[in-house]
Parts: sequence; C-alpha cells; structure tokens
Amino acid sequence: MKYEQIKHELKNSPTLKLLRSHNDNNTALILSFFYEQFKVTQRISITQSDLETKLDNYLEFLQDIYPDIARQSPKQYLNEWCNDQLLRKRFNSSDDPEFTLTPAAEKAITWLEDLKRREEFVGTESRFLQIFSLLKEIRDRSTTDIETRITQLEQDRDRIQQEIDQIHQTGVVDPYNPTQLQERFLLANQVTRQLIADFREVEQNFRSLTRTVQEAQLQQDTRKGTVISRVLDADQQLKDSDQGRSFYTFWNFLMSTSKRQELKSLIQTIYTLEELQPLTQEYGLLRRIERILIDAGDYIVQSNHRLAEKLRQMLDERNLMENPRVAELITEVQRLALQVATLAPPEPDFWVLEGEPTVNLVMARPLHPLEESEIPTFSMDFSDLPEVMLDEEIATLYQQFYVDEETLVQRIERTLEQRTEVLLTELLQLYPVTQGLPEIVAYLAIATQCDRHSINTSTIEAIIITSLEPEKQFQLTLPQVIFHR
Repeated sequence: MKYEQIKHELKNSPTLKLLRSHNDNNTALILSFFYEQFKVTQRISITQSDLETKLDNYLEFLQDIYPDIARQSPKQYLNEWCNDQLLRKRFNSSDDPEFTLTPAAEKAITWLEDLKRREEFVGTESRFLQIFSLLKEIRDRSTTDIETRITQLEQDRDRIQQEIDQIHQTGVVDPYNPTQLQERFLLANQVTRQLIADFREVEQNFRSLTRTVQEAQLQQDTRKGTVISRVLDADQQLKDSDQGRSFYTFWNFLMSTSKRQELKSLIQTIYTLEELQPLTQEYGLLRRIERILIDAGDYIVQSNHRLAEKLRQMLDERNLMENPRVAELITEVQRLALQVATLAPPEPDFWVLEGEPTVNLVMARPLHPLEESEIPTFSMDFSDLPEVMLDEEIATLYQQFYVDEETLVQRIERTLEQRTEVLLTELLQLYPVTQGLPEIVAYLAIATQCDRHSINTSTIEAIIITSLEPEKQFQLTLPQVIFHR
C-alpha cells in the first residue's frame, strides 16, 4: 500500500470513518447495537419495524446508565446509518423494508471481535499445519502430468496404509492431545466468523452488477440488443470470476444433501468431545453454521434473482420508449404506400404464382364425431342420520390460546439487564405463570435453543404453578434452568 492509497482510505472508507469518529458514544452505540441484533441472534436481515422497536428499547436502557448520550428517534438513526453506508435498506414484497449490514459495518465488527478476543494461547502448530496442507494441495492439484499425479496419490496411499498397519500391529491409536484439539477448534471458529463476514462482500459484487445494468440503460444511444449483451456478459463475467466460481462451488456443495448431512454429523461429534467441553459453551458458532450459511447464501442467490428482475424491468421500459418510434415508422410506410398506389408498376408481371392454387376452406373440414358417455347413477339416503352436536367442539376451539415466546424472551432480557444470570425459579417469582404448563415448556424451549443459556441436569428443582383451571395448582420437578446475559 502506498501513501496516496492509505490517505484515500482514511478519508473515504466508511469503516475507518466510524472507528475514527470523535464521538465515542455514537460509535459504541452503533457497533454494540449491530452486534446484539445481527451477530448474537445470527440474523441476516431485520425488518424496519422490528429494528426501530429494538433500537428504542436499547436507547432507553443506555440513557438510564449514561444520561449524557444524545437521543434521536430510531428512524433518524437508521436513516443516518444508511447514509453513512453502515446499513443497507431493501424493499421486498411487503410494505415493511429490511435492513442488512454493509461490508463496512461487518469489517468494523470483525476488527473489534479480534481485538477483544484474548485467546489463552496462539495455535502455532495448527496454523502452520494448515499452511503446509494448503501448499501441498496447491502443488498436488496444479499438475497436469498423469505420472506425477499418480505418484502423489500412491505416496498418500502408502502413508495411510503404513498407519493402518501400525494400528493393527500395536492396537493403539495416536489421537490429538487436548491442546491440539482446542487449537483446531478455535481456528475453525475464527475461519467461520470470517466466512460469514465475507458474504457481505459477495453481495456487494452482485449489487455492482445491478448498477452496471442501470448505467447501460441510461445511455441515450444504446440499442436494446447492446444493453442485453452487456448485461449477459457482465453476469457471465461475475460467474466466471474467481469469487463467482468459488461461491457457486460452495453453494452446490451446501445444496448437496449428503454433504450437509456429513457436515452436521461432524459438528455433532466435535461438540460431544470431552476435551472440548471448556470451549463449546463459549464458542457455539460452529453448531449453527449450517443454518447460517444457508441463510447467507440464499440471500445472495435472491440478489441474483433481483438482478434478472431488473433486466426484465429494463427491457419493458425500453419497449415502452420504442413503441412511439415504431408507430412513427408504420405511419411513414403507409404514407409512402399511398404515394405509389396510383402509379403503374414498372414491370408487367408484379406477382407470379407457380402452379395451380390450392384452396382449403375452413367450413370444408369434417366435424368430430360425438361419443356418448355413460351417465353416472348414484343414490344417497339422508334419512336416519345421527344427530351431530358441535357445541363441545366449538367451545374447545374458542378456548385455544397461544404462548408468545417473544414476550418471554423480553422478560428474560429485561431481568438480565441488571444481573449476569437468573434462574427460572427466580424469574417465575418476578413474572408468575399465567398460561399454565405450556408457558413452562416455552421457557425450556428458549433455554435449549439459545447457546447462552444452560440446563443443569445434576440439580433438580421443584416449582408450583397455577393451572388454567381456577383454584387448581401443579407441582413440577425439572432440572435447574439458568439464563445467562
């Protein structure tokens, strides 16, 4: 990097503008809110109504602790962050637009995560072996010579066979020690975070292609065929680029049912290893990697579909602009035809037909014969039907109710604002049960679905809840449920 390049980035990069802001409170507000809403919950996009509600609650929470923080309306904040290229606003089929993080915001969050993360040790062995493996893979996969490749594969086969023979002879397997396992586990989590952040860059390339379409459309002297050619060439160029080939290869891999099942099996096996138990509670990203990658990849594929829709819309607009010109040309042809209508043709035979004409009249065609179909016969006896009483079923239908898990999550988060953890029994004292056993089941579902929370099966607790029926109570015994901030 040269002096001019660094100076240009310091002046124009949205990421560096945010990190170099003189208002530390505003920077901390932006990045902490983005991290809580997009990273902790692992959501790719959030609707405007939902994001405004969450931001309003977050501002109230911060002002109780830091009264000097400047306060604007949530909508003003969101518009300002869009103008600063930290959020991207997209309108979908509904009236409620969606917000996603931009590459600039992703880079700022990733940099702070790396700065904050203090690993107990630097995994030099695993990283060096990864470099060594990549170099070996580049060497092996770059050759086009048949004999060289066969020799490489035979060497790999001999090495594997040697290890198999040694295990047969000694009856001992040499596994990784806990330190080696933890090194590789931390490295896998780090690469996963970087991969998820890089998806915003891939989406940005698709948006650049959309801008290419719009720029080609706005050129005055560009023919429709030329515009289509540019669009198709740009689309093919993106797919043939290094990043395009890499992404579509990744997407095909992820869409393979067998590969996804293998990935899920690997993750389940790794998270059950006893040597990794000290890390699995804190590093839960790999456990959700399949769902996260599918959502992120699908978001990019949808961007590609929107590009095709942009092309169709552009051609429709081009047709509307060309229609008046077509009408003018037709009128001009008719005017020229009227001018020559009274003139004799320059040649005696204006039109010559070879052979006798053949006449095929529509009414000369025979009709299709009608085929008689069997008339279905049946009989229904409506006498002596049993009397159906629907009063009980209708009463049951009216008594249905719905446990809103979002309300329960808000109760948990509101309680954790003042403490680092809370037991389910303590939470029920603050918010008594009003919907019976289904409400307890909903709390257990929340605890199992979020990696921050835990269930201690070694401790059994007893709670008493009120039933849905008046003046009736239940006593439940269940493992200790702990909700963490």
